[in-house]
Amino acid sequence: MKRAISIVALLGLVAIVAAVPLSAAPKPSIVDPINDANGINDQGTGDGSFGDFDQAGVSTITDLLEIRFTNDAKTITAHIKTQGLPPATQGTGYRVRVNPGTGGVYCLYFESFHPGAGNDLTANVGHVRDACTGEVIEAVVEPTTYGLGITVPRKSHEAFGKGKKLVAPQGAGFVYLGSAYPAGVMYPVTDTTKPGSDYKLKN
Repeated sequence: MKRAISIVALLGLVAIVAAVPLSAAPKPSIVDPINDANGINDQGTGDGSFGDFDQAGVSTITDLLEIRFTNDAKTITAHIKTQGLPPATQGTGYRVRVNPGTGGVYCLYFESFHPGAGNDLTANVGHVRDACTGEVIEAVVEPTTYGLGITVPRKSHEAFGKGKKLVAPQGAGFVYLGSAYPAGVMYPVTDTTKPGSDYKLKN
């Protein structure tokens, strides 16, 4: 009898666990075709005027696949998924630009830069740059579950407050030459994306 009760209790526990939803992965704001890091696309305009050419890709490290955002109470991260993560033989970099709020001006840039031939960097570096005010916020750049993360404190910019929205994100992967930003050169741009879906901050 005790064994029968234990089995019934175990089945009940399994049913309860099965009823609890698992945490879903954050949905990408951008999904970009594979093998289109070829320098042909719209080179940062984000308007899709040249489409996504799936031909003669010249890079896997700068071939963007997905871009998504996550945040908790203290930080916000832009995650960049590519075919391969840096370092590469060539110095590389990434940019995710967003409109803070409903305006049509791209003010905020999540950017990272990585060592390789053609630049004098010795480690990954990154920032969030406000192109409208000139403010530059130092970021942590490191691999995440969803690719490469560019993370800053939410208190570092008013655009990252509770309920705020990052509008029309658009990404780019590029070769990075020269010295640390702003002395370096982001060229050539090998892959860009069309604008993606908005992200509303939580917490």
